[in-house]
Amino acid sequence: RSVGVEIANMGAYPPGDMKVLNAWYQPDATGRPTITIPPSIKDPMIYTKNFVGHPARPTPVRGTIQNTDLVQYDLTPQQYAALTKLTAALCKVFPKINCDYPRDSAGKLIPQKLSDEALQTYGGILGHYHIQTNKTDPGPAFDWDRVINGARAELRLAPISPR
Repeated sequence: RSVGVEIANMGAYPPGDMKVLNAWYQPDATGRPTITIPPSIKDPMIYTKNFVGHPARPTPVRGTIQNTDLVQYDLTPQQYAALTKLTAALCKVFPKINCDYPRDSAGKLIPQKLSDEALQTYGGILGHYHIQTNKTDPGPAFDWDRVINGARAELRLAPISPR
């Protein structure tokens, strides 16, 4: 019925509560935000030698998920590249998975839990917040068009126009 994929990110927070984000994202010498593992994390489990993570977009992204205003740093370009290839592979191996995300009647991303009826008939890519009202991941910074259109390009399908 489903395949779960976890994406590491510090999450989304209310605009006035940047404490966690400020602890995990420090500016480098050029001022670009860099993922910085706090010293309290004994084993950060980063196995790529000399990896330095920078969000794909240099400033936090603000958006509404579950009718709540949130701020979040983006995923890294490396995460997007891996997720795009994984999404394409899953859509190829499981042809019943439609390579698209939940959209409203105007074609825009639905940024909250889908109705139970919609979940019963939906057959595409979902975020956690499309399933449960108490979840906000992958958050407002997640670039759905980047992942879906990248996966569609891998599958040699036409891109979907963002609306």
